[in-house]
Amino acid sequence: MIARIIAFCLQQRLMAIGMTLAVAVSGIIAFEKLPVQAFPDVQNVFVQVVTQYPGQAPEEVEKLVTLPIEREMNGLPHLLNMRSVSIFGLSVVTLTFDDDAEDYFSRQQVLERLHNADIPDEVKPQLGPLSTGVGEIYRYVIDAKHLPLTEQRALQDWVIEPKLRTVQGVADVISYGGGVKEYKVLVKPDRLKNYQLDLNQVYAAIAANNTNTGGGYIEDGDEALVVRGVGLLKSADEIGDIVVASHDGVPVRVKDIAEIAVGPQPRTGIVAMNQRDDIVEGIVLLIKGRDAVEVVNGVKDKIAELNQFGLPPGVKITPIYDRTELVGHTVHTVEHNMIEGAALILVILLVFLRRFLAALLVTLIIPLSLLFAFILVDAGGVSANLISLGAIDFGIIVDSAVVLVEAVMVQITLDLQRKADMRHLRQSLLNTATEMGRPILFSKAIIIIAFLPIFTFQRVEAKIFSPMAYTLSFALVASMLFSLTFVPAMLTYLLGPNIGERHNPLVHAMERHYRRLLEWVLRHAKIVFTAAVAALVLSFMTVRLIGTEFMPKLDEGNIWLTITLPTPVSLTTAKDIERRVRAKLETFSEAKMVLTQLGRPEDGTDPKGFNNLEALIDLNPKSTWRYHSKDELVQAMDKALAVYPGLMTNFSQVIQDNVEEAISGVKGEIAIKVFGSDLKTLQDQADQITQILASIRGATDVAAEQQAGLAQAIVEIDRAKISRYGINVTDVERVMEIGMGGKAASQFLEGERRFDITLRYQENARNSIASLENLLVSSPDGLKIPLAQLATIKVNQGASRISREDNMRRIAIKCNLIDRDQGSFVAEAQQKVAAQVALPPGYHIVWSGQFENQQRAMKRLAIIVPISLGLIFVLLFWAFMSVRNALLIVMNVPFAMIGGLLILLATGINLSVSAAVGFIALFGIAVQNGVILVSQLNKLRREGQSLHDAIVNGSVSRLRPVVMTALMAMLGLLPAALSTSVGSETAKPFAVVIIGGLATATVLTLTLLPALYRYFSEADEP
Repeated sequence: MIARIIAFCLQQRLMAIGMTLAVAVSGIIAFEKLPVQAFPDVQNVFVQVVTQYPGQAPEEVEKLVTLPIEREMNGLPHLLNMRSVSIFGLSVVTLTFDDDAEDYFSRQQVLERLHNADIPDEVKPQLGPLSTGVGEIYRYVIDAKHLPLTEQRALQDWVIEPKLRTVQGVADVISYGGGVKEYKVLVKPDRLKNYQLDLNQVYAAIAANNTNTGGGYIEDGDEALVVRGVGLLKSADEIGDIVVASHDGVPVRVKDIAEIAVGPQPRTGIVAMNQRDDIVEGIVLLIKGRDAVEVVNGVKDKIAELNQFGLPPGVKITPIYDRTELVGHTVHTVEHNMIEGAALILVILLVFLRRFLAALLVTLIIPLSLLFAFILVDAGGVSANLISLGAIDFGIIVDSAVVLVEAVMVQITLDLQRKADMRHLRQSLLNTATEMGRPILFSKAIIIIAFLPIFTFQRVEAKIFSPMAYTLSFALVASMLFSLTFVPAMLTYLLGPNIGERHNPLVHAMERHYRRLLEWVLRHAKIVFTAAVAALVLSFMTVRLIGTEFMPKLDEGNIWLTITLPTPVSLTTAKDIERRVRAKLETFSEAKMVLTQLGRPEDGTDPKGFNNLEALIDLNPKSTWRYHSKDELVQAMDKALAVYPGLMTNFSQVIQDNVEEAISGVKGEIAIKVFGSDLKTLQDQADQITQILASIRGATDVAAEQQAGLAQAIVEIDRAKISRYGINVTDVERVMEIGMGGKAASQFLEGERRFDITLRYQENARNSIASLENLLVSSPDGLKIPLAQLATIKVNQGASRISREDNMRRIAIKCNLIDRDQGSFVAEAQQKVAAQVALPPGYHIVWSGQFENQQRAMKRLAIIVPISLGLIFVLLFWAFMSVRNALLIVMNVPFAMIGGLLILLATGINLSVSAAVGFIALFGIAVQNGVILVSQLNKLRREGQSLHDAIVNGSVSRLRPVVMTALMAMLGLLPAALSTSVGSETAKPFAVVIIGGLATATVLTLTLLPALYRYFSEADEP
């Protein structure tokens, strides 16, 4: 089969070259439309159910909303995990599904179940946007200093947001800050009492006096006139003119008993930036799976259009965060590493082959293989990101072409010495290419099988590394195809002196010294084997000295700081603290921009309270910093904020923070979850664990969720007292709801805009416990009874946040690390927590976060890697039809780990899943080099050479291709290993492991393997 393919390409070389060009053009087209991400989307299919229940305490939200929704969601197809948060006025239930689930089907299933949830009639659950933790792609603020904040927010809600949501790929636009405009009817209790009215009457009057209706049509001559009844309110004054009742024959209007004003709704969140204390911000979310760059460009076009003619004079939209900048930086890093790697490979080829055209032909395999891979990546919907593109080793891609071209050069040189004609040279090319075809095919198959463990990853690790394995496998298949088709066809144009070998002093010197070394090794084989085994054992012993982690952090060029304030803090006090924190952060010259978010947006998509302060710190280029690293800058900022007591900080990055919270529900690298039923017990256990973690070296930002401490004014209605007046519980609670919390009686229409008309008591009648006690409740016979006579009012502390997971209450403790690896930290923490924390019956602890992902990935590798090696052994047996040869080559694999482990120890890089994937690739390369060498030794044996001569001559003849392939694989990844650019952190462990591993693996392949071959081969016949 291989011989026929190669023969066809030699006979129809124009066809082979034309098909290659067609593939290249198709690859360019595929690459142009390929969505490139900075970081892979690691989140499973998930659906958020967001339910606002204004004015309700967390306990009521949990009982009346969260629990009924959770009960209905149990048993959903593919449901993997369910967690929820209940806070003041808001419930958010997050449902995570397994890898087999589909987004729209899962959302449909949730919607169907929601109809059956037994929740209050006035509550309307909504699904969160179809986005993910990496979906936040663009942020902007509105510059309009001459406009009130409520008008700026109205522009955001009714002009900017609808326009941006028309961009294909935008899932949602979150509006934050400024205050939502409303028409306020601020009732004066004394006036209400004087006119013998109650809030329900005022509420009903407003609702009944703001409607339009239709009266069908009437015929007027030849025309049909549509009858319209127009009664909508047109101004705030008209609200005041609404008649509530008649008192002694005189109409009592709303303005007689209340003040009419226009202003913001009670604030749930405030945004500030640099010197601006209160601004309006918009956050654009990406639909899952869409191209961030394409969507952001569409958003920018719409914003440019709005800035030009869509907004009032003096109003401008200013961007503050743009995902394409990070994508651009990471793509630049990948491109830079690729170009440098390809250039180094070309230099190696020129040094060893000393033929420019031959070196250029081999180098062409790199772009051709990548373009072929892009076609399959695009067709298969595989993610193209920093990891999947940055981990491609060009040396592995071109080694097949190197081996083929080198073998052809050797054979053509011999033919030229014999004065062979062109026909004979063509036949030699065919014979050599056919002879090398089988080892090339098997070597590539072996490397692809070596990646089998990566294809079996699950959940987070699968989404990170599977695209890399697919992309590299596609490129390897392409390199094999082009090496057996395009390369032979192009070589027909170079047959003759252009492809013949030149005298190469470097290669000859290497071969001379290597021959001498090999003779010594064969005489002292036992010593060499013992030394290799000793080195292997020592390298395994260093594993304990190497730290472990899930993934190295991707530097996004920003800091996302979350500060947790004391739970009962008011919005006014929290805002005062925010000003001081922002001012302190602005003193750092490394900070280009500081944006803060206090509380949460009004749509409920981010369940936070007034005690939650978040800061986005955009950073200047590192070359301008006073600190050597980002960790030092973070520590300096943390120290500067330590002057404010009671603040708990968590330093992260925009994408990292969103992903961590989306995956585990906790903002932190390490998350410890305590499950139980009683909130106080959970808080006590969490505080105890927090103290233990804080005492362990490397721990930073250690904090437990504060689920208690929310100050509450509890009104306990006395049923006996209300029964005397014929009053129902709902009568009392409705007065509290409208008078204290406020309730929208109707909506005011301003053109296309809608604003609530909200009824509540004026400020001085609802801002104290005394005001609450003096609330008047109407009885059926017209009496006005103060609330204090109907209920007991007391101030107490209740739950501020109730977190649940898998149908149980839980509390989480989060922790980040500085200057310590995750593996050793968690091991020490688990030991100390188990020894010092005694959990009550029915309570248990779960360790989560990135550590959980790393443990799951490593356990799977421990199972799948041996299976993969077994498949490689089978493939080797099939290639050589010899158990001995297959076993000899597989024995080379463990020794390849020596250099990888030592270089991790030397560089201080932790053993992450990225490094483990590097070891997997290293195994494939080591086996491939073994195949190249053993194939040549077997060939010489078949030609009749003695065992000793075959070992020496075969090893020396394969020295150049083995060294070349190893050097190219190492140097191809050298730029990635040395890079310090944005986004280089994720590929560095992968590259470093392969470089260090190949350094020792190549030496052992060229020394230990020939020495062992003597014991695994048939002895010479006497």
